[in-house]
Amino acid sequence: MNILLKKRRMKQWAIKKGIAWMDGTPLTTEEISTFYQHPKLQEMLDDLTQKGYLRYEHPKDIVIEDGHRIRKYDNTKEKGCNIVAGKLSFPLATILSENDVAPTIVATEIGKIAVTTKNGIRNFTIKEGLKLFGYPEKYQIQNISYDNAFDLLGNTVTPPVIQSIAEKLLD
Repeated sequence: MNILLKKRRMKQWAIKKGIAWMDGTPLTTEEISTFYQHPKLQEMLDDLTQKGYLRYEHPKDIVIEDGHRIRKYDNTKEKGCNIVAGKLSFPLATILSENDVAPTIVATEIGKIAVTTKNGIRNFTIKEGLKLFGYPEKYQIQNISYDNAFDLLGNTVTPPVIQSIAEKLLD
């Protein structure tokens, strides 16, 4: 989703489709596969569409109607996937690959992060959340709900980073 969010804004897609550029051009599965290769790409896109994150739609072009420039679907162009709304509007805000480095994670997103695996998309476990924030392997959060655990993690600092800063200050 994050890659699609960024890539659908590129002017190259509007040029390729022969439409005026505007933010958020729907991309076909073939177009998405040029920057995101996955053996189950179509299944993933269908799943995200079924869950309401994406929709299949024709791209919009700017047309003149009654002397006004308006954005209107161009039904002569192939439908593609487009993001439905802002990323914080959904149960998932960020989807990471299990093999990629995690970006900066902010408190408003921590409980809305998922990971792609060979079996599809799933939420992080509390144990994985602890690892993301640098907690030791043995560290556990007990007797707490999933949501509360990620609320706590979203407002925490990363122990190895704080330890490193403290050591530098003491040198």
